[in-house]
Amino acid sequence: MKRSLKFSLNQANTEKLIALEGLRNEYIGVVSSFIDRLFNKEDLSEAFLKSLDSPLSYRYRQCAKRQAFKMYKSWCRNKKKGEKPTLKGSMTLDYRFIEIQKGENSFDYWVKVATLEKGKPILIPIKSYDYAGNYFKKWNLVKGGKLIKNGNDWFIILTFEKETPIKKKIGKAIGIDIGIKKLIVDSSGNEYGKEIESLMDKIQRKEQGSKAFKRALKERDYYINKTVKELPFNETKMIAMENIKNIKKNTKKEKRLNKQFRSKFQRWTYSKLIDRIKQSCEVGGVHCQMINPAYTSQICNKCGFVHKLNRNSEIFECRNCGYTLDADYNASLNILNLGLTQQSMVAGNMKGNICL
Repeated sequence: MKRSLKFSLNQANTEKLIALEGLRNEYIGVVSSFIDRLFNKEDLSEAFLKSLDSPLSYRYRQCAKRQAFKMYKSWCRNKKKGEKPTLKGSMTLDYRFIEIQKGENSFDYWVKVATLEKGKPILIPIKSYDYAGNYFKKWNLVKGGKLIKNGNDWFIILTFEKETPIKKKIGKAIGIDIGIKKLIVDSSGNEYGKEIESLMDKIQRKEQGSKAFKRALKERDYYINKTVKELPFNETKMIAMENIKNIKKNTKKEKRLNKQFRSKFQRWTYSKLIDRIKQSCEVGGVHCQMINPAYTSQICNKCGFVHKLNRNSEIFECRNCGYTLDADYNASLNILNLGLTQQSMVAGNMKGNICL
């Protein structure tokens, strides 16, 4: 399994940033010319690379050719296609051009980058952070990296890898309901991330695109990561959760929420939370069972009666048997039951296939 993390290169001095800018401009130009040749079915042979009029080294030209091929093939596989691909700012470079060195003084690591000047690489300091520290210590760093410029800011994306753990056979199974009032409620009745709504309100108050707005988004993402770590992965063998990838689109279409709440809802990133839970499950050897979210908030966990009026805001009260409890807790119990049923059906089908 692999994970990619982003690190800032803004500690570089002006001279080094100029060197990076020059490299980027030349590299993007060469990649673009290669893509044009691929579209025109023209030659990209080794002889052509060697004869190319560019300050890029021959090895850099090889790297640019490889990136151009990947972009072209991706365009060919895209059913919608459209305009030909363009490289806007990222350079995917291998070990020949990027080397990570351990820092000894105030900086955690240094990035050694080959530039347009042969034999004159630059060293740029980077600072690690809490989340990345575990990867540097317990994962293997893949050689090379991706250099990205976003506005005036430079970043490097590094990839870490380790062997995927075997799925656990011992432990408990839990269902989790994801919400905006409480980030997570599990089938044991535990509540996680009760401050998420106040963070969403904070984002809502900021001017979109401002520095304060971006800081609030980072605070939200940090809070999501912190909350996910609180889930009992060590003692759990299976987590069931809803596949709610299109929930924003469905909510807007059905207009079930008032305008103010829908506006806040747009700042909520379910994908970040779901991806973080999936990644933590993979690292911990926990099976992640995704289930259809239909009716999980309307089903009575006690008698099975389904009605859209069973749920009233944060309270669930069955209109058939009168069973009452926290709405998110009720949903998490339904999610667990569906996850266990789905898992047992898959296991049964596998046994049947083996018998055949």
